[in-house]
Amino acid sequence: MAAEAAISTAVEVLGSLLIQKVKSLRSVEGKVRSLKEELEWMQSFLKDANRKQAEDEGVRNWIRKIREVAQDAEDTIEMFLINVENANSRGSSLLKSCSSFPKRMYYLDRIGDEIDSIRARLDAIDKSRERFGIREASEPVLSLDIESRRRLAPTQNDEQVVGIEGDVREVVRELLLDEGKGGVWVGVIEGMGGIGKSTLAREVYNHRDVAGGGGFECRGWVVVSSEFTPRETMKQLILELPGSDRRKVREVEESSKDELYIQRKLQEMLREQLQGKNYLIVLDDVWEKEHWEYLKSSFPNQKVLVLTDKRSRLLLTTRNKVIGKYCQYVHKMKALDLEKSWELLLERAFIGSKNEECMKELECIGAQILEKCHGLPLAISVVGGLLMQTQTKNGWEQVYNQLNSYLGTYESNVSAILELSYQNLSPQLKSCFLCLAFFKEDSTIRAKRLLNVWVGQGLIQQTGSGTVDEIARGYLNELINRNMVQVEDVIIGDRVRNCRLHDLIREVCLRKAKEEIGLEIVKGQDVISCLYKPRHRVVYGKNLDTSSPSHNKYLRSLFILNVDSDGNAYMTTPSHYWKSFKLLKMLDLDGFAFQKLPRSVQLLTGLKCLRIRKSHNIFRDVLELPTWLESLKKLEILCVENQYVKFPKDALRLEKLRHFHVHSVYGRAMKVENWKSIESLKLIRLEDWLECSSGLTGRCHVRKLGIHMIETERQNELQRSLEKMVNLVELHLEFNPTSLMSPKIIPRLNGLTKLKLDGGMLECSSASEFPPNLSRLTLEYVRLVEDPMPELGKLPKLQYLKLYRRRISNEEWRMRVLREGFPCLEALSLENLNRLRGIDVEEGGMPRLRQLRIRKCPNLEIENLPEHIKCAVATA
Repeated sequence: MAAEAAISTAVEVLGSLLIQKVKSLRSVEGKVRSLKEELEWMQSFLKDANRKQAEDEGVRNWIRKIREVAQDAEDTIEMFLINVENANSRGSSLLKSCSSFPKRMYYLDRIGDEIDSIRARLDAIDKSRERFGIREASEPVLSLDIESRRRLAPTQNDEQVVGIEGDVREVVRELLLDEGKGGVWVGVIEGMGGIGKSTLAREVYNHRDVAGGGGFECRGWVVVSSEFTPRETMKQLILELPGSDRRKVREVEESSKDELYIQRKLQEMLREQLQGKNYLIVLDDVWEKEHWEYLKSSFPNQKVLVLTDKRSRLLLTTRNKVIGKYCQYVHKMKALDLEKSWELLLERAFIGSKNEECMKELECIGAQILEKCHGLPLAISVVGGLLMQTQTKNGWEQVYNQLNSYLGTYESNVSAILELSYQNLSPQLKSCFLCLAFFKEDSTIRAKRLLNVWVGQGLIQQTGSGTVDEIARGYLNELINRNMVQVEDVIIGDRVRNCRLHDLIREVCLRKAKEEIGLEIVKGQDVISCLYKPRHRVVYGKNLDTSSPSHNKYLRSLFILNVDSDGNAYMTTPSHYWKSFKLLKMLDLDGFAFQKLPRSVQLLTGLKCLRIRKSHNIFRDVLELPTWLESLKKLEILCVENQYVKFPKDALRLEKLRHFHVHSVYGRAMKVENWKSIESLKLIRLEDWLECSSGLTGRCHVRKLGIHMIETERQNELQRSLEKMVNLVELHLEFNPTSLMSPKIIPRLNGLTKLKLDGGMLECSSASEFPPNLSRLTLEYVRLVEDPMPELGKLPKLQYLKLYRRRISNEEWRMRVLREGFPCLEALSLENLNRLRGIDVEEGGMPRLRQLRIRKCPNLEIENLPEHIKCAVATA
């Protein structure tokens, strides 16, 4: 983390120690208090040091030393607590207590000596501060106001693409829609990093004339990247295409251990899917000629397509000019001129509104700033994110001066701009941004997954009325609005579903994570080491024992990504190796299949977050949760994806557990005891909920609940138990295909604002039977005989509605919105409604609708919609 965040964390740990462990501290309490005060004192100088570090390497080293001291202080205290806890755990009897007393005294003496050493280092750092002229911060600097901007829509700055409108028209006209170019034509968008190649390709791909009436029967998009993996690329592309069968892909992957054989089979599957069709495929971020040669062989024969009068297109984006020599059409990206650069800067700096008088005053300083950006859209967008915090000439001049100070330090203007943008993040946002280094290059990052990482790292603290989820989404929105993170796609209501990092920004992220949070990346035998003690590690492979156990002592988080060809692997790391992870708080195992957790995980006594994910969405394997799991007394988050879990015979006691997320529970009943901190339970069976909820009512903190309704005859019991869940905010009820839902099962709780009903519904409940403050409603796989919209339109506070795969007879139907229905609805999503023919909106219906998303509704006609609803339509 940044120095500010490192000190804040150390101060928090010291404060917690003083409050909770005074009896254990005895003679060193005064030393702990003094260390805490000295760290707080040093905090006041960091803002001034941050301003001066760009021009002075000595100041950068001074900041690094403070960061290291703060991290050492945190390590010292946490190691002391672990040692004392271990000593106390052996003292249940008088004899054992007496025998453990010398150990506790030994640890007290040792921590006293270590604190003296840390304070001596702080004293030396403070003396050198005067030499560098670092003073206590007095003048204000650009800062973040998360609370006031938490709900700022992250897609506002993506609504208007500036400066490439002509490029879009040219590529669409010359490459995609030219009917004279039969067969397969290959085009490439070529240009330097940050110039907007992927943005142009995305605009072309989603162009109305291409997506709606371009004559392409199927479209697909895949990111290739420098870390090209043939198998994963083929698989992703196959699954992107309509009519793809995930089971068949999985069968191919499980048919052999010969990687080349699997690749050939996937290539054959892709060719078979595309054969005889007009298709458009985008291959984004192709780095090497060899990568393109491999991919080219995966598509149907060009001559066959010419003979059948088919027209298909492959569109590549690349920085490599050599690749363009092998393509029939090359579009070279150019930097933006001053006029377009200014237009883009204003779009990014003034989200939502523009003051003409203000902009005129800023034009001169704006031109000076743009001169440093060299017409690169990425650089302009990131600078716009900085300027977004201030709309005064003085504020813009401050950014310009800061930028000038960084230009002499970095090899390019873009690097300097990205560095400045990072330095202007708040300590909280810096820590959140650096967590993005845990994800693979060019990977699609699920927003929920990222937010869970932040929560697991302890970066999100609940303040005021906002929930942890709202605060975390506020941080993500802020990073997006500052153009440090890119939106890949959104769900209904402008909530980000997936995001990604631009290559150049990821380079900054990796470098800073290595410097500031001790990130270490292990790929096979290659280790990208950090500059100080490793505190976070990402391993690409199956095994942990690629580094010395001594390097594991201070690790806080460990991410192991199985990227080998076997898909789901079993860990082969020796159990004794786990003993070295004394301070580990987060363990993330991605691509591993377990039937039983390795017993060695029991040694991770400080673990707070455990996530296990199988690569394949196939539920043959059942993970049996062991009784010894309750020895992980600090465990707060337990997440098992793509796999059933089975509970032990005896009740599982997890007092600190806050989030329990699994695909489903299998086998014997779920027995729990003293889950007094639980806030979210997803996805458990009805009988398990009824079993454990009896012990939760009265002191229940459950805010999010997901229940799989295997038994439906106990719905009355469920209804009574749900009515007692006064803190419930979000509810998901999933029914078996043959089950029917009782309308009265939905609890009318004032706090329940988000409801998802999956299957089971034969008739729509009346509006009076829904929660009074319901704002989000999702209906999936429902078997409604009649149109639900007349009744749903009476919900007074409903803002977001999604209908997915309404299962009814083969008769076509029309959706009807009554007069003044849906008074507060802002977003409507219609997906896979094959028999839906039209939408009839009476006068005053959906007056606030600003987003209508339509996907896979082939028979839906929208010509007769009111104009304000037509403007909200988006098809994908």
